[in-house]
Amino acid sequence: MMIAEELRRSDLQVIECGTADEALDVLHSGTPVSTVLSDVRMPGSLDGVKLAKAVHEEFPGVPVFLTSSLAPPLDTAPHEGFFQKPYDPRVVVRTIKSTMR
Repeated sequence: MMIAEELRRSDLQVIECGTADEALDVLHSGTPVSTVLSDVRMPGSLDGVKLAKAVHEEFPGVPVFLTSSLAPPLDTAPHEGFFQKPYDPRVVVRTIKSTMR
């Protein structure tokens, strides 16, 4: 939630989802999404790694960033970056904004 507010303060529109399934529903709805930021550990039928795989397969133009307090996922989940918690929110904002350019 903290990073969502930091992204909003940086003039980015944010859609918060409680589960990876909900995030996929948003993408499938046709709502324009330019970037996905997901925790590796998510409730629901998909975790962040599976979400990254699904986004990569179904929405190849949408970059995915993952975050976790655990070590980076050793799985081959396609993602553009990983933020180890605790992270500096300014770094996350800067990275996401540079990807959107």
